[in-house]
Amino acid sequence: MGRRSDKKSRLCPGKEGRLKRLKDLDDALFSRLVGRRARAILGRPFAPIKKKKERVEAETDISKFFERINLGADFLPASYLKGGATRANSVCRIVTPRSLGTGSLIADGKFILTNNHVLRSAEVASASTAEFGYEVGENEIRIALKPERFFITDKDLDFTIVACDSSSLGDVDPIPLLRNPATVTRNERVNIIQHPSGRRKEIAIHNNHVKRIKDLVIHYETDTEPGSSGSPVFNNDWDLVALHHAGWSESGGRATNEGIRISSIVAHLISRNGRESENREGLEGLLSTVTDTSPYLGFFDYYGVSDPGNLEIEVPDFMGTPDFADIGFWNIEHFNNSISNNRIKNVADVISRLSMDVLGLVEVEKGAMDRLVAELANRGDATNYVFKNVRGRQDLAVLFDEDTTTVELNTEIPNRHRQRLSAKTPSGKTAFPRAPLFAKCSVTEGNQQPVEFILIVVHLKAFGDAQSRARRRLAASILAEIIEDIRSNEQMPVILGGDFNERMNTDVLNALTGSPDLFSLTADDATTDAISYVGRSHRSLIDHIIVSNDVRPGDISGDDAAIVRLDKSVRDFSDDVSDHVPVVFRMIYRDGPVDVVEPEIPEGIDIPIPEGSESIILGFQ
Repeated sequence: MGRRSDKKSRLCPGKEGRLKRLKDLDDALFSRLVGRRARAILGRPFAPIKKKKERVEAETDISKFFERINLGADFLPASYLKGGATRANSVCRIVTPRSLGTGSLIADGKFILTNNHVLRSAEVASASTAEFGYEVGENEIRIALKPERFFITDKDLDFTIVACDSSSLGDVDPIPLLRNPATVTRNERVNIIQHPSGRRKEIAIHNNHVKRIKDLVIHYETDTEPGSSGSPVFNNDWDLVALHHAGWSESGGRATNEGIRISSIVAHLISRNGRESENREGLEGLLSTVTDTSPYLGFFDYYGVSDPGNLEIEVPDFMGTPDFADIGFWNIEHFNNSISNNRIKNVADVISRLSMDVLGLVEVEKGAMDRLVAELANRGDATNYVFKNVRGRQDLAVLFDEDTTTVELNTEIPNRHRQRLSAKTPSGKTAFPRAPLFAKCSVTEGNQQPVEFILIVVHLKAFGDAQSRARRRLAASILAEIIEDIRSNEQMPVILGGDFNERMNTDVLNALTGSPDLFSLTADDATTDAISYVGRSHRSLIDHIIVSNDVRPGDISGDDAAIVRLDKSVRDFSDDVSDHVPVVFRMIYRDGPVDVVEPEIPEGIDIPIPEGSESIILGFQ
């Protein structure tokens, strides 16, 4: 039996506990959130939302979906109960020396999440316990909290995360933390598993509509009581979307509850990890369990574009300040029209997590790309692609995020250089058995000025024989000449990338690496053990990114490009996904906002009229 709860206060602030300085989401960001959520829920492609009318229509579609499927929460799939039961096992009662609250086992099972006003300090946590299984028909398990191992709290966001000794919990599955804020929107339903008034565990699943989405919190109608503080708030897929912390009555007796968005808490943790040494090891371990990304910031999050000390919690203060674009290249390897649905899903997993604005792809076919875009739409991603059909089944494409980016296939450049691109080696072998793809890209979302550049995707001839190397040497020379011409005519930054089938520490690509206007982001990796080809044999770094000198890469953990070694974290990656890993970087267009200085207009201008003139003609330019 649990301790008598009537001797302790049951925590749950009222309206006075609301977070201060809340902001409504920017219209563009909220529209993007609604669009992503609509695509994920409705399971069909949904065009990027640009107007308020389109957003309202999307929210209506979401509401109709829940009305049709749930019928007022009276009909739900049977799996809903299984998911809820699993999540309920992870919810505990927090017993402090003076009060009762609710918490949950999170991340890898070594941490408990609750409110700051439940566990205000490490000293309070040391004197407190977490009680799992405190519910009807279950045996209670009390575990100790270990703040000396890890303790982090924030009064403004009203959350605390503390280490715990979970060794006695057996097979209780912890609740994952999610970075993506687009896990719930208005008019959806949320569910709270809680210990109201310190009672045995209960769940609220009726009359639970989300009323409002703000930058740091969501507001919703759900039954709660004092003691519910620290309860996890889930959507109907049992994703953790918020941390309940306050509730109050509105006029007319309707209740409003407030939960801190989990994406806000994760962003706060990322910020603190970047600016303080205390708790660094524990923070890195905690953040390593977060497997998704923010669609606003992508794979790199805030890295390379802001001092982490300046990071706002959910909508960063650098949104619309430093202009940037996230760009990558990936040889997916035989991503052709006959591949299985399982491989489509595996590739979609990678691309969805990378969350690039622009991604140059190698060894693809159009039918597979269409299926990939449809699968990504089911996950909430609005993607599209431009495509170049080259010889054989190893075509080239540029996949892009329609919410942020426009891409146009450029035919003028290859037409202008048709003769160069058809050049052959002295032995009669063409330099480009697979012609490069040229595209004009413009990344606008979140940027005060568009980030524009010419993207070139290449797949140079494989094999290490002398003839193949001669072809690559000639191809490098031709590409250097074409880039020089682009810089003169289009006058835009150039980003060249893809599968070069050649290491940078040879002389084969010298025409590119030796050009004074070009810089290889992967050249320094050639001197280390870095690899991008992760097949079972001949592992090497043969996928590269080369940029013009006016491209400024973001500083990502002391490097300028990231070789995403998914083979280390995804089981059987080279067999089930690809024998290459993506190579990505962040392009910084400028450091800060453009200062627009209005010209001073004088109140009057004296114009001397020549003596004897009868009239004067003024011209304005």
